[in-house]
Amino acid sequence: MKKKVIGIVLVGVAILGTAGFLMTNKSQSVEVETIAVQKGNISEYVEELGLVVSENKGSVFAPTAGKVTAVMKDVGDFVDQGEVLVKIDGQQLSRQIMELEAQKSALMAQYNEAVKPIDRKEIEKLELQLNTQKKRVEEARRQNEVNKTLYEAEAISYEEYHVTLTMLQEAEAQLEAINLDLDLIKKPVSENIINSYNAQLKQLDIQMEKLRSQGEDYVVTAPLKGTVMSKFVEAGAYVQPGTQVMEIADGEALYIESDVLVAEIAKIKIGTAVEISHKDLGIEAVKGTVKKIYPQAFSKVSDLGVEQKRIKVAIDLDEKIEGLRPGYDLDLKIIINQKENVLLIPENTVFEKNGKHYVFVSENNIALIKEIQKGIESKRQIEVVSGLHESDLVIVSPDDKLEEGIVLKSDVPTKS
Repeated sequence: MKKKVIGIVLVGVAILGTAGFLMTNKSQSVEVETIAVQKGNISEYVEELGLVVSENKGSVFAPTAGKVTAVMKDVGDFVDQGEVLVKIDGQQLSRQIMELEAQKSALMAQYNEAVKPIDRKEIEKLELQLNTQKKRVEEARRQNEVNKTLYEAEAISYEEYHVTLTMLQEAEAQLEAINLDLDLIKKPVSENIINSYNAQLKQLDIQMEKLRSQGEDYVVTAPLKGTVMSKFVEAGAYVQPGTQVMEIADGEALYIESDVLVAEIAKIKIGTAVEISHKDLGIEAVKGTVKKIYPQAFSKVSDLGVEQKRIKVAIDLDEKIEGLRPGYDLDLKIIINQKENVLLIPENTVFEKNGKHYVFVSENNIALIKEIQKGIESKRQIEVVSGLHESDLVIVSPDDKLEEGIVLKSDVPTKS
């Protein structure tokens, strides 16, 4: 019986202690704001800026040098493929044609000289010169031998001997030159040389025909259908070959390019959904899809001056956006994870302690701490994987004064 009495006394003391705790905290009740745990949808996403780009675009360049006589289109004008954009002074073309004709005439003279038939009279003339020169060489050689003998006998001076030696050398050189001329006139022209001349002449003809087909005024035409985005020349300007004159883009075939941080790119795949928005343009949550992830990273300096490694991503528009133009900046949310019908609470209801996450809940106007497991965090909301149930009342922005077991004012309205 004694032990039983002690047990009852201890229970009584415990009851009195709990009542005292509640009475103490009742006098210290605090006013809090609560919100009910609700089910809903949540998405995790990467936020980036995107640039509207035309699928079909092209730069137009001047193909020749000359003075611009007319600019037919202005920025914003629509053009069809093949439509005239710029005219260039035709005098430059005339000069180019004249230069090519002069080159052709010079080349034809060389060709005719190379392929002219053998002149028999010229050959006979050279052969006569050759025979005469051979006799001169023989006579010079005989005279040189005589003077050599006299010089060795000291009958004449070295200077007298050297004169005949020089005459012999000159006669032999003239003989060799006549032989070369005779061989050259008899030798037929190589087939390779003839083919080379013909190819050069044909190339000149093609260039001249191309220039003549361009008419009096050289015209620059649109390579594709679209809108003139930029204009770089005015009438009266002088352009060189390769000078950019205009830029054209198809305003209907549009997509979006975005530069994503390398740290985020692993979460993004081909086919990843994208939400596209722009408050000022009235664009809200238009759907898009990642269609391409470029293979090479590049460095880009952020607005804060920090150099970052990024990867370019191309995004298709799943819906048409009226009034959208190339060059517009858009706000993107690249969805990397999303769940439906899960428990959600505001992020400002959660606090961390010793690496774990907790919330305060209100049960019968008493503050209790509950550990939770977080899931997706997005839009200032957190998915609750475990630890809470739907309709549980969690306390918003709990401060340091809030303790477990404290009494909460029951007249505080709750959010829903």
